[in-house]
Amino acid sequence: MKEGKNAADPLNSLLCAVHAERLAQLHTILSAAAFLSALVLGISLHYHKIVRNQYYGYPDEWFPSVSATIGDWFPERNVFHLLIALTSGPRFLLMLLTFLIHRVQRPTSSLPSVLAVVAALRTLLCGGWVYVTSSDHADAHDACMVLYIVSNLPYMILQTLLTPNTPAARPAKTARRLLGTSFFATLVPLVYFYLRHKSDRIAGAYSIYALFEWTLIVLDISFDSISILDFVAPTSVASGNEAVVSPSIELAAQVASAQTTASESNGVYLAPADPTAEAQEPGAVIKALRKMDMASRGAGGWAAEVYLAFLFWTNLTAIGPMIFYSSVWAMGLSGDEVALFCIISPIVLSLPIPFLSNFLLNSPTSGDLGLLVGVASRYLEGEGAERLRAAAFGVGLAAIARVASWWEVRKDPARLEGRAIVFLLGLVLSVLVKFANYSLNPLWPFMRSSSNPKEENGGWNGIGLAVGVWAWCEVALRRRRGRTAVVPSASPVNSATQGWMASIASIVGFGSLFFLLHFLYTDSGTTIAWSWNGYPSTGPFAFPHGAITIAALSAGILVASTPRYLAFARSSMAFTVACASAAALYASDSWPSFLPGCLLGMYAVSLFPSFLSSILAASTSSPGIPFALAFFYYAVLELASTWTVAYAFVPAGWLLRERTDIVLGWTMAGVGIGLLPLRRLAASQASSSAPTRSRRTSYLHITLLLISLASVFSIIHHRSFFQPGVPHHAEERLLTAGIWTVHFGLDGYMWESSRRIAQFFKEAEVDVVAMLETDDHRVVGGNRDITQYIAHSLNMPYVDIGPGPQKNTWGAALISKFPILRSSHHLLPSPNGELAPAIYATLDVYGTEVDVVVAHNGQEEDPLDRELQSKELGRLMRESWPKPTVFLGYLVTTPHAERPAPYKLVVEDGRMLDISPKDLDRWCQYILYRGLHRVGYARLSRGSDPSVTDSEAQLGKFVVPLPRSTGSSYTRSAEAAKAAFALQQEQRNSTFTEEAEKGEEKNKEVLRIPPIPLEDYVSHLHQSPAPVDSDATVWTPERYMPPSLRFPAQFYEGNAGGHRYIVLTGEKGGEGPNYMMDPEEKEWRRLWEIDELERLASTGECGVQ
Repeated sequence: MKEGKNAADPLNSLLCAVHAERLAQLHTILSAAAFLSALVLGISLHYHKIVRNQYYGYPDEWFPSVSATIGDWFPERNVFHLLIALTSGPRFLLMLLTFLIHRVQRPTSSLPSVLAVVAALRTLLCGGWVYVTSSDHADAHDACMVLYIVSNLPYMILQTLLTPNTPAARPAKTARRLLGTSFFATLVPLVYFYLRHKSDRIAGAYSIYALFEWTLIVLDISFDSISILDFVAPTSVASGNEAVVSPSIELAAQVASAQTTASESNGVYLAPADPTAEAQEPGAVIKALRKMDMASRGAGGWAAEVYLAFLFWTNLTAIGPMIFYSSVWAMGLSGDEVALFCIISPIVLSLPIPFLSNFLLNSPTSGDLGLLVGVASRYLEGEGAERLRAAAFGVGLAAIARVASWWEVRKDPARLEGRAIVFLLGLVLSVLVKFANYSLNPLWPFMRSSSNPKEENGGWNGIGLAVGVWAWCEVALRRRRGRTAVVPSASPVNSATQGWMASIASIVGFGSLFFLLHFLYTDSGTTIAWSWNGYPSTGPFAFPHGAITIAALSAGILVASTPRYLAFARSSMAFTVACASAAALYASDSWPSFLPGCLLGMYAVSLFPSFLSSILAASTSSPGIPFALAFFYYAVLELASTWTVAYAFVPAGWLLRERTDIVLGWTMAGVGIGLLPLRRLAASQASSSAPTRSRRTSYLHITLLLISLASVFSIIHHRSFFQPGVPHHAEERLLTAGIWTVHFGLDGYMWESSRRIAQFFKEAEVDVVAMLETDDHRVVGGNRDITQYIAHSLNMPYVDIGPGPQKNTWGAALISKFPILRSSHHLLPSPNGELAPAIYATLDVYGTEVDVVVAHNGQEEDPLDRELQSKELGRLMRESWPKPTVFLGYLVTTPHAERPAPYKLVVEDGRMLDISPKDLDRWCQYILYRGLHRVGYARLSRGSDPSVTDSEAQLGKFVVPLPRSTGSSYTRSAEAAKAAFALQQEQRNSTFTEEAEKGEEKNKEVLRIPPIPLEDYVSHLHQSPAPVDSDATVWTPERYMPPSLRFPAQFYEGNAGGHRYIVLTGEKGGEGPNYMMDPEEKEWRRLWEIDELERLASTGECGVQ
């Protein structure tokens, strides 16, 4: 306690005073003690436990992670939580004190308020990963930790910026710069060693990762401890003959009054400011911060522009899948294909309707409302036609708005370049969102969020629409304040106006480049799919290597904004390298394909601003006709890229079927043509003066930095991509395989269906999934990968897709919990129709190599194709005989059909066994096998309201024999039970007389049929040689099967997704799964069941007479 100036006056009595330096010191001591005590206690008491991870333990791993140290064991967890709780008081007081000081120093700036909000959010996120430990909820813990690290970026930057640049504060500012830079530099090796641990499973990598993780903790605490320098205690410094006391700050508790004297002003008081105080002239730092505050308002406009560009790419990439849905489900041209040409809407700008064209050119933001229409179309009900039309209308309006906004600044090269850069940032942002969200854009019109599990598929349309409304308002108001009217003129308005040949070249170039960006670079995994060639693979995977694609596109934007690099990008040498990269992408695989693909993407992005300037130079009185022609050329290329995999019903499909090389070469030739007018254009722009680009460059660099960080954090967050799979019934050595033709991942009402597919396979307890019609890495598929979410949610880390999109098939996919040791991709012979894909993979199933074949034959219209394809499949499987094999394929034939129908060509020539030869109600999908014990077979409906696809799902259950079987049929206990059963049968046959009947009661227990433990049934299958050329097992009631070998009971009545058993006759006479068992064993169980019922009836335990 300390006396005030007038102790008699209670208003002036000082109740309590604590120096702020002591508060900062207390906060540092408590936070450091919390982590240090947890580490010391953990190493002392549970060292071997806290260094263990999912792959290795001590001595391979030797240092614990932060999460394992603070959250897994008593007492370190409890001591840590207690000290962190004590730390919270000083922390919140320091936050308040820091805010008040900065507010007093900078009364007109919003930065102190922003810092306070960020600091509060950072503190709450810290509480999230501290009090929700990894053992409580791993995902919540990781999410809070990642967001905490992200929040450190603005927090550390603002703290450093708001630190005064005075001699007294310079040590604190320097320390903050050093510690903040070190903090984010440490993230690079941290992520590297984390990936080495998760993807490569290198022993000891996690311990090195843990060291960097603890380094972040030390740097974080050290950064906060700099507050001690901000609130240094009073010291006397000699200045001539007088002692000068340096300023200090106390946190004081006192009743504020108007009589508070100036001598008490070194405290911080929550009291109104004196309105009569004289305003002070702000210093240089304050002026700089005010400029920064103004720039922050400009950053809001920048963010809004980027978001609207993101919505444009979102809507544009959604149109293709929605149109294709109509054609696929109709198995013919539906008429909705005309919506593809919605992009040529800028032709409206050239119509002889002055009022309309003037309005659209002078109000670009009115057309941007189409972006909101596209996102909002998700709320239209029905089968999807209305959503398609609304989305197409929105894209048409948005295309007009883009063209009008570019036309508006055509005379200002710097502003035009800025808008082109923003447009490209929207592209990269859309790729990033898909990379972080399993290759799905959550704002697509066929995505939605719902409390109904059947309807929920991961949409964020409501949030996206709300942000879109804000962005539209922000852009509309900003443009209204600072624009001049645009009036179409009758004479050329661009000093670089071109001749008609150059104009045609500009139109072709722009359309080709725009198509190239859409064709290959609207998803980070498309070029990876082109480069994928099966297992074993040392090449790129869609996750995490898709981040390299994002980095390449970002680098292209930097090239486009840097004149000296852009000059080279426009050169003929760069075009030659780009053509070579396109050829390598098409013809090679693995890294020699993917890296040139990234280089091509960087090149394409870097040229876009130049091609945009070129086509604007081709415009005379209006941009409508040039852009309409360019977008028409782009739409034609879209059709050409689809014709490479044209179904048999597509008119003139033979023109480009299987010729992706022609489409890619055609596109690159168009880009080359577009380069021709650029030399003259570059010369004219070089002579014109451009305003400074410093602010835009800063925004660009910050945006690209945030995109890069988001890519890294996406990899960290989705760490389960690297976790090994766990089969459902490993103790029984059970393999459950399923096949489903999923129709490109859009259900019967045009909703994205990967979540429904994953939920079905999860509830069916499937270990190996074969899916057909899955190649969506093309414009009409939305350039997406439907296997990513399914594999992630089912904990199936082994995914094989193939052949790649450039191989001209509709795709097949194999997703497995078991490691894929080897795989090869095959293009089955197709002289008439579309190419048929096949994957031939070898899996490590409980230590036994099992081949899995996934294939999709051609359509019924081409019998020769199906014959040749089936012969090739038969050859592949015959050559691997007698290796255990499962075939999951789409044959298009009736069972037992004579040659040249596919059935016998695959079954007999391939030396395979049909899982259910008596199931005659099949046409498309078949499950074949050999070298395994078949124990179950089921057919399930496609789902309902709406159906997931137009095909049923088929499942097969197999027990995998142990490697190198000894040939024994049963385990020892089963052999003994079988011998007793044989003896009992013999006794019954020889003693069936009157005397024996009288003595039946006496001998009842002796003559009892010994029960056969169900677990012995499974274990003897492990030891028994599996059927290769024939299988004598027969249908058996479900009750005879061990529970672990049965299909889920929920499908009898239909689960939440509308899936139920169909076609096959179950145990109770209704539709259900079929089970198979050896005839002798089935009879054994039947007699034991009868004997047991007789025993129960004789004792009165049941009503059987």
